[in-house]
Amino acid sequence: MLGEDLGKSETAEGLIYSLTLKGKTIEVKREWKKHRKLFLPIQKHTSRVVRLTTFPYPPSIGDAVITNLPGVEIGVLTADCAPVAIVGEEWVGVIHAGWRGLRSGVIRETIERLFIYEDTDKLFAFVGPCAKGCCYEVGEEFTKMFPGRIEERDGKLFFDLEEAVIEELKTCGVGSVGSFGKCTICSPELPSYRRDKTEERILTSVRIPPPSSR
Repeated sequence: MLGEDLGKSETAEGLIYSLTLKGKTIEVKREWKKHRKLFLPIQKHTSRVVRLTTFPYPPSIGDAVITNLPGVEIGVLTADCAPVAIVGEEWVGVIHAGWRGLRSGVIRETIERLFIYEDTDKLFAFVGPCAKGCCYEVGEEFTKMFPGRIEERDGKLFFDLEEAVIEELKTCGVGSVGSFGKCTICSPELPSYRRDKTEERILTSVRIPPPSSR
């Protein structure tokens, strides 16, 4: 989990977590509304990255977004998959990483796109609430897809998505990685599709403030 020097949990209604770093703000919200400055990709468990350099921007399929636009909030929606927010000196990004996206390389693709503009070792990544190894039971096929990352307990197999995402971020050279640290499946205050088949989604977003607020 994040150390005390990197962020703090919030108790405001609907706001689960907030962190300001390098002048950019990361937020995790259970209650949220669409607004004209919020861009959400059409998530399909792909490795496609949307590069947002103009706004408004047409609806686009993708599972990651990067931008350097001040005043625009970019986000992804999750309810067991791992949301990742990334902060650089001038650019920010968000990633929707379930096991399919992780396997398809969405994290590596996003970091490679950011590497064009940012020093990878100076990036900070935050992994939001997602399914963890305490509860995330998977099938035998996961042992081949994620060798060495599957734990067997009482004849059942479990996968820690958060740990796998953190390892991939570090492998891609991200300089600093923090995490929310809670499992969505066994935390009743967090929505979980696997637990409840809920349609509710957490919004994890990051934004660069407009010039007037810097």
